[in-house]
Amino acid sequence: MASIESRMNIFHLLSMVLFQGVPGEIVEIGCHAGESTVIMQRIIQELDPSRDLHAFDSFQGVPSGDFADENVYKPGDMAASELTLRKNFERLGIKQPIIHAGWFDETLPDFLPERIAFALIDADLYQSTLCALEATYQRLSQGAVCLMGVYWDPQKKVALTTDMRYKSPGVKQACDQFFADKPEKISILLAGNYTSGYFRKNFSGSSDQKTEGFIAMPILRK
Repeated sequence: MASIESRMNIFHLLSMVLFQGVPGEIVEIGCHAGESTVIMQRIIQELDPSRDLHAFDSFQGVPSGDFADENVYKPGDMAASELTLRKNFERLGIKQPIIHAGWFDETLPDFLPERIAFALIDADLYQSTLCALEATYQRLSQGAVCLMGVYWDPQKKVALTTDMRYKSPGVKQACDQFFADKPEKISILLAGNYTSGYFRKNFSGSSDQKTEGFIAMPILRK
């Protein structure tokens, strides 16, 4: 399900934090069948195999949404089984991630690593995204990167599709609410026919998020 461009963004951002030695483990919140998870594990194995990769998912599809999600998804959409994820890793001969199955509000408080160097949040819905940000933010090390898997800003005419499945309006609303009193702001990354977003922890006051040595897909400035 992940586009080539979104995988490239993962490669560049995760490689950067590992190369720069940002302390902490690697986290994916909303791993589905592991399309992005396998990319992350391969990068970890090549650059710093001492790190653990934690993968979180309900494996029941998306939960019920709310007003912010504009009925983009139905409960149960995009369900993938934990067994499918494990088989994808077995087929590729890659080390299995540490899997935490369950709804985010039940698993994240107890099973997130104490320090996080890189987090991929692909939660799709307003409440799920807000839950993930609230649980993750304080555990992000200085210089850590958090990548939002789908981030659509209707003021930026950049999406190459009119398909609402790629827009997930609740994600931006959750980010706007969460970052209203934070120094970090979301920057937009092109990701095929939709967009992603990212921020670096404790890197404020710079429009380029101070990503020295970082080459990524084109960034659309605020």
